[in-house]
Formats: sequence, structure tokens, C-alpha cells
Amino acid sequence: MLTSSIHFSYMFFLLFFVTRIVHSNKFCSCDQPDSDFATDVNFIYYKCNNETPATIAYPVTAPQDLMEVLEDKRVIFYIFGYMQFPEDPGVQYIMEALCYERTDNIILLDWSKYSNGSYQTVFKNAEIVGSLFAQGIRLLVDSGLDVSKIYIIGHSLGAHISGFAGKCNDFVIPRITGLDPANPMFYPFGCYLTAADAAWVDVIHTDRGIYGITTAMGTADFYANGGVRPQPGCKLINPILSKDDFCSHQRSVTLYAVSKRQPKEFIAVQCSTYLRYMLTNCTNNLNTTIGYTASNVHGSFYFSTGIVEE
Repeated sequence: MLTSSIHFSYMFFLLFFVTRIVHSNKFCSCDQPDSDFATDVNFIYYKCNNETPATIAYPVTAPQDLMEVLEDKRVIFYIFGYMQFPEDPGVQYIMEALCYERTDNIILLDWSKYSNGSYQTVFKNAEIVGSLFAQGIRLLVDSGLDVSKIYIIGHSLGAHISGFAGKCNDFVIPRITGLDPANPMFYPFGCYLTAADAAWVDVIHTDRGIYGITTAMGTADFYANGGVRPQPGCKLINPILSKDDFCSHQRSVTLYAVSKRQPKEFIAVQCSTYLRYMLTNCTNNLNTTIGYTASNVHGSFYFSTGIVEE
């Protein structure tokens, strides 16, 4: 009961004091960096079949050979977040989930060359990586990739990188999923994921106002346990930038991974506010799955979870 009280108090404190900031695309640039910057930024194709080696890397500036290994099914691009890298346990966890039952082609954008350092530096580099990512997607489409089969998922800063694929191309990305997109309050001027970046943009919020974005930014926004820390099993206050400190932020990834393996594990309810959801006072009883199988819904959705372990 005490934990629930702390959760509610923190949530209302956060929502009362955080001011909504509206960002425009005037801070976005699709200009390509020089070749030195692009070195070691790669698309990593996951075979998902226990072969050795398990992955194949392709330069993001010359990914055309990737078309030779893609199967005739949807192509999921995953983009990790701040301070992460391909071998990170959290990244490996979501990649294993995406590979589950081999339903899709799975590709990781490896931007680890630029994902570590001060947040301000990494943020600006992420915007440049975003323009590279958009170009890489365009080169694949020019080489025959069916646009209708593209699906992009990004966590933290990776969510904002995802948006460049829509901003910087003249074709429409069918779907982008943002997993607790990084909070622009840390760096107020920049280029962020928006609902206009794809035909359908869904966002899972788990750490609003701390490491996650405070505002709704998708076609559909899903709030786990109100979307704020502490998520069940996580702590409210931790050593800054520690694994425990990222617990609630990382929970968005865990929830998505669970949704891939167990699509009906979490059911979200459309509601105007979290308080109405908790009071079972939602005027629209539209229910939907979250994450992997979610589709074609609009508005704000809330759902509850217990402790979810990776």
C-alpha cells in the first residue's frame, strides 16, 4: 500500500510541475556527414537460426548486399539507446525476443561508436546517425526493399533516430515504435520522434519525466503503470546512470519483448487519464494488446503490470 501511495504521489508531482514542450522539425537536418563519421556505423543482420556466426554486418552507407540475405517477410530495424551497444544484455534480450519463431527479418543499427559519452554530445551525434539511418533505409528501398515491409523500433535516443527514416525520405514508413523515447528536457533543442514520422507511431512510456519523454508523441501512447517510475520491481531513487537507475526506462524494452513471446500478456485500455483508468471510469472501453501485435488504434492507453524480469 505504501509503495502505491509513493507511486501516485510521484506521478502527480511530475505531471503538475513538468511543462509540455512542443518541438518542431526546424531543428531537424537530413544532411549527410562526411565518410569518416559514418565509419563503423553498421546494419547488423541477425540470422536467428543458431548458425555461426550469428550476425552479418553491413555498412550503413552501403547496405545493398543485405538484400541478398533478406527473406520475403517483414523487416524489423531495432535501434538501441544511450550508453548501449550490441553486446549489452538489454539489447541482446530484445534481439532474442525479436528473433523468436523467426517471424521477421531482424536488423540492428549499431551506432555504438557514438552512443557513449556526455548526453549532450551523444544526443547531437544521434541526430547525425539518424540522417545516416534514413539514407541507409533509402538505399535499401532503391535496391528493392518493399517499403510496406519496413518496421522500425527504437529505445530511448534510438526512438528519435528512428524518426529520421520518415522525416528524411519521400516514402511513408508504415510503423515506428518508440520504447520510452529519451526525454528532451535533457537537451531542449533538437529533432525528436513525432506522430508524423510514420503512418502509425506507437509509444510505450515507462519512465516519464526522468529518462523518458514527458508528453504524448505517438498516434497511440501506451502507459505502463501510469508511465512513470518506479515501475514494479524498480526503485524510485538510485545512483545516477546506474543499471538500477535505468530500470524503469529499460522496462519499456522488457514489456515489448514479452509482447513478442506472449502477445496477450498485457491488455491496455483506452482512457483519458491514468486516474480514470485506476478508478475504472474510462468512457471508451476499447482494449488492445501492446507492443508487437498492437495496431491501428489512436489515443492514450493504460495498462498495469507486476514485476517483469528479463
